Amino acid sequence: MNDTRESPALNVMRLLRDKGAVLSYSDPYVPALREDGFALDSLPLQNGYLGDVDCVVILTNHREFDYRAVARTARLVVDTRNAMAGLQGDNIVRL
Repeated sequence: MNDTRESPALNVMRLLRDKGAVLSYSDPYVPALREDGFALDSLPLQNGYLGDVDCVVILTNHREFDYRAVARTARLVVDTRNAMAGLQGDNIVRL
């Protein structure tokens, strides 16, 4: 498993959790997150749950992900890594 202790993504997850967000994540390189009060398992994007979440936040750009499918499926996408470059949609917010 990759070392996540100083991950900026983990900092964002902490902030969201502290604001009351219910979190899940998907990362092909971090199959489980067990630190700082987190007890989460990475979910594969293929199992179709993106349409059921309020917001997808892209904190790391992984080429393994089909971002076109994410844009089609998710209600709202906040892209902090320019992973949605070239994709258009009213549901995409770029930071």
